Amino acid sequence: MSVEELTEEKGSARSRVAILGIGGAGNNLLSHAISGGVSPTQCVAVNTDRNQLSACHAKNKILITGNSLRRTTHDELDNVRTLANRVSPFTSESDFTILLTGLGGVMGTMAGPAIAELNRGQAKPVVSIVALPFIHERDRRFLALRGLKRMVESSDCTVVVDNAVEFNQASSSGRGADEIASLAVRSLSEVVAMGSSALNHRILSVMRLGQVATVCAAAIRSSERIQSGIIEALQAPSAELPLSMAKGAVLLYHGLEPLSEPQAIQAYEAVSSLVGHDVEFVQLSTRSAGVSRVSVFLTGYSYS
Repeated sequence: MSVEELTEEKGSARSRVAILGIGGAGNNLLSHAISGGVSPTQCVAVNTDRNQLSACHAKNKILITGNSLRRTTHDELDNVRTLANRVSPFTSESDFTILLTGLGGVMGTMAGPAIAELNRGQAKPVVSIVALPFIHERDRRFLALRGLKRMVESSDCTVVVDNAVEFNQASSSGRGADEIASLAVRSLSEVVAMGSSALNHRILSVMRLGQVATVCAAAIRSSERIQSGIIEALQAPSAELPLSMAKGAVLLYHGLEPLSEPQAIQAYEAVSSLVGHDVEFVQLSTRSAGVSRVSVFLTGYSYS
């Protein structure tokens, strides 16, 4: 069993996180995350559509003009790289980049992997959170699955949020995938921003156990134990990936008080029991005056 409880370190240097929203879907998801508490000053929206870009809540915005991303000439790769280089000034001072996009469209599928690759470095990891189209969007979904391969090759880890999955517990508004993606951004950015370099190295090592990850979340009522929340969360992962193939788990708990050591062990036991074997496990607690909630990133999946 590998259990590590990580708590916020007072007085330690905070890691700087840049969050990129690429394309229309990425801009929408970025706004959703900002509405949920992510600071707009650390967010960068990139789009070819001026209206969509204006509607995004991010403070930093990059408008791509012309048809460079829609051409299929031999200059296409250079055009995409030029776009990626335009993003670099907004991420050069960051320690960690989170890229948020929807696959299946031109911007997300073509520009997303290029931006991830050019911003990724040994000391500057990139974690991508990508949304896949609905199952009935056959052409877009086919293109998205091809784009997913490029994304996992360009990122340290890619968290998949699949619109084909029913998120019954996430939302009553029918926008469950948006809320799950938004929650993933908020959780991951908060974990990285509050931690030391050693803490983030540990989290990243668990995220890097595989190319692909999924995220699960659930509210925890005051009368419930932490195990109940984890069981509920893992019943609705953001992508249909077998629990038994997970190799690691990063758990973030929001509550009035951080998890105690016995509760952290109970959380690990709940995850490992549902997965069916021991996993590399990192647990981080943050204080929150609202409803207690648990988010679990299941990692270690390979792309196939």
